Amino acid sequence: MKVLFVKEVAGVAAAGEIKEVKPGFARNYLLPQGMGVLANEKTMEQVRMREEAIRRRAEKEVAEARETANTIKRLTVTIYAKAGEAGRLHGSVTSSDIAQQLNREAGLDIDKKKITVAPPIKTLGPHEVKVDVLTGISETLKIVVAAQ
Repeated sequence: MKVLFVKEVAGVAAAGEIKEVKPGFARNYLLPQGMGVLANEKTMEQVRMREEAIRRRAEKEVAEARETANTIKRLTVTIYAKAGEAGRLHGSVTSSDIAQQLNREAGLDIDKKKITVAPPIKTLGPHEVKVDVLTGISETLKIVVAAQ
């Protein structure tokens, strides 16, 4: 008997999978517990449509991430900070500062957790930081730190 699993059943199947199980297991356990539904043509078509929608959404997300990465690659962000006489900053430029300025200058809403500032930026001048746009898609952002 083919069953579409609604919930994960340890050692049997994950949610969303369609598997062949013994009729007694399906009738006495899976169906009454709400862990699965009979996999007829209608439910299998719904699963295919859902998987297709998820695939299209993921492709769109990857395309948008690549476009954002290309924008970041061409961009140079200027950050103004208080500095001493020797060009050393009072503090450092953080990923939060970079995310805010990136939003102001380019309209890109990048989470500060996706910006890697290593080593810390504590001097005036040009610097580079890594921006993780999406898993597996990252780009280097050029930053110019200027005195306020």
